[in-house]
Amino acid sequence: MVLGACLWVGCASSVEDSAGPMAGTPADVTQTPAPGGETPAPQVPATDSRVPPPETSAACSGPDGTARLAWSHDAAWNRTVDFRGLMDADGNTYWTECESSYWVDKDPSLLACQLVSVTPEGTERYRRDLPPPGAWAAHTVEGDQLFVTGRLALLSARDIATGQERWSVSLGAVKDEDPAAHHALRIESLVRSPPYLVALVHDTFGDVGAEDLLVAVRADTGAVAWKVPVPPVHAPLVVDAEGNVYGGASDVLAQRTALFSYTVDGQLRWRTERTGVVEPTAVDGGTLLLGRSELVDAATGASLATLATASAESFYYSLGRSSSPFGRAALQAGELLVLPDMRCATDGCPTTAHPGGTFLYGLDPESGAVRWHRAVGTWPTAPLLTQRGALLLVDRPVNEPCGEYGCTGDDAAIGSFLRELGPDGRELSACALTGKAPYITPPALHRGRVVLGAWTNWDASNDWTQRMSIRAFDLTTPDEPASGGWVSAGGGNARSGQTKPTGGAAQARAAGR
Repeated sequence: MVLGACLWVGCASSVEDSAGPMAGTPADVTQTPAPGGETPAPQVPATDSRVPPPETSAACSGPDGTARLAWSHDAAWNRTVDFRGLMDADGNTYWTECESSYWVDKDPSLLACQLVSVTPEGTERYRRDLPPPGAWAAHTVEGDQLFVTGRLALLSARDIATGQERWSVSLGAVKDEDPAAHHALRIESLVRSPPYLVALVHDTFGDVGAEDLLVAVRADTGAVAWKVPVPPVHAPLVVDAEGNVYGGASDVLAQRTALFSYTVDGQLRWRTERTGVVEPTAVDGGTLLLGRSELVDAATGASLATLATASAESFYYSLGRSSSPFGRAALQAGELLVLPDMRCATDGCPTTAHPGGTFLYGLDPESGAVRWHRAVGTWPTAPLLTQRGALLLVDRPVNEPCGEYGCTGDDAAIGSFLRELGPDGRELSACALTGKAPYITPPALHRGRVVLGAWTNWDASNDWTQRMSIRAFDLTTPDEPASGGWVSAGGGNARSGQTKPTGGAAQARAAGR
């Protein structure tokens, strides 16, 4: 029998009907008091194994507080899977599978790869062979095309219905005319800035002073529209609703970051520097988020506010295998800013640590102050914002420390669950997921079906083959991703928003809701 969500996370109250009123504050959510009010006593998650199953189990699609497994896919034992949360508007999902260099005695450039697509029900649509030089990954969808990248900084457009190639371009050749140099070049980020795709070509063996290259190609033809050299960039690019591109080149040793923004046509808008490693993380409504530390004016790069989480100790989050920033934060200017981080130390921050070591923060998108916070488990995926205003989050049980091996591989000591929260941090449901492998890919959502990738042998002692299982789970309520409020307002991963909000979403934004 799978235990319910409150046994896992120690919540004291719940909301069974997300459409109804939400009374009270859950024990693992701390609301920041109004000016002059008293700060409530810190709430410590319950650890008593006798805590009964939660009422929220009724809001889960499976029995006994579980999420119903709709379908799953496991590749052959000698193949690696690269899934980046890629889904089109009809709910078809895409990933690539390649021979494992560990099990196949071939030059890495000769490893056989395939592009795979399945329907929303998990039925295979096609399995299309991809040409050498291997290491292919499917990134994003634009109209009836999807875009994949391979070794030597190759970019290819494919028909989403058949997987057939429409065009291909070597961005390695755009950066360096010497073919011998192309083996060190990778496309580290690929974002949509209609009518272009903007790619970041990174030199993985670059010496001191080496440069990366921003390259824009036409999405319909692959023709190069513009290119700009930039210092080495190690974080995904961010794009706003007008197609402006934002990036940050960080020098970890010097603790300096060169921030920049270019127009959709490749004209420099501004360039500035910051102390520390503070690459752009999200943009919406003229506000740009830098890491977990600062809000700036997207038009000028000038500082607007310091986030309360800037006081948190900096460390690396593995929030999904993706060159898109999709899912690292949910940002809607004037409405909400939600991101995971360690325990911060300013006003409204948590006063008590917990085994998971991580908190989900709701911050004021104008002042950066903490509105609410709640404990989440180790290695959470960042929140996905839905059309009905809920936040989807995948994490581990709050009460369970991972330790060195406790959270890795299919035989991990603890499992994961899919948590649904209101924009104020109140829990709507928390449903156990099948298996104990860590779900670490960006989530894809279509009509209430969430598709996730789990690494089933994610352990330093394994054979280094990334054996990823792809699993689809159902919510109880059909839902879609929100059309706005994403880290890239112009679109990052396939479902990360639209260039402009349309329909009801546009009316809601216009009305200030």
